[in-house]
Amino acid sequence: MGLLGRISTVCFESGKNASGREIKSGLGKKGIKLEPVQVRGREISRTWWGKAWSENLERYADYDNRVPRGRTYVRSGAVLDLKIAPNTITAMVSGSRSKPYEIKIGISSLDKKVERALMEKSRASLDSMQALLSGEFPSDLKDRFFKQGTGLFPSPKEIKLHCSCPDWADMCKHVAAALYGTAVRLDEKPELFFVLRGIKIDDFVGKMVKREQSKMLTRAKAKNRPYYQREG
Repeated sequence: MGLLGRISTVCFESGKNASGREIKSGLGKKGIKLEPVQVRGREISRTWWGKAWSENLERYADYDNRVPRGRTYVRSGAVLDLKIAPNTITAMVSGSRSKPYEIKIGISSLDKKVERALMEKSRASLDSMQALLSGEFPSDLKDRFFKQGTGLFPSPKEIKLHCSCPDWADMCKHVAAALYGTAVRLDEKPELFFVLRGIKIDDFVGKMVKREQSKMLTRAKAKNRPYYQREG
């Protein structure tokens, strides 16, 4: 029996009115590995990456009326499973039916021209992978990363939404819960943002660091040249 068949069996055995916790327990007993979303504390997200992800979604008129519906769901533990892969978020969210709804969200890769421009703007402010992932960089760089249209975060036209629930709207509360769940996941593993947007994180930081090191080495060599060999 395939994964979906095993999930259906567990949900049937759990009963129509089973809670998300009961379904998760049943799936665990069947050996189905889940990565549930757990919100700790009053705020859904705590880090710069998680908060920026949520704020980016909320600033678009396409989403602002429906995204908030997912807050209650994600806080209640309804996101039973959430995984991030290149250009894709997949999730299972419990709802009114016994079987969890399946969500798939497609995210376009960051435009290469935008990526190169951001690398150019960032090279003077980012000097390590840790600084990037922790969100510990100057506010002007944060503004550049968050800028609508030319920043790191996707616009609605770069996001494709699908849920197996009967709601006619693309942005149902289950999809919204998965999107907020993604913010929680980015709190835990900010490097997944770069996976999602098709960015090689080592290149993003490494190229900037290498460029700066090369410039420093060139300046050092120039400084150590005899005076009569220097330009100008």
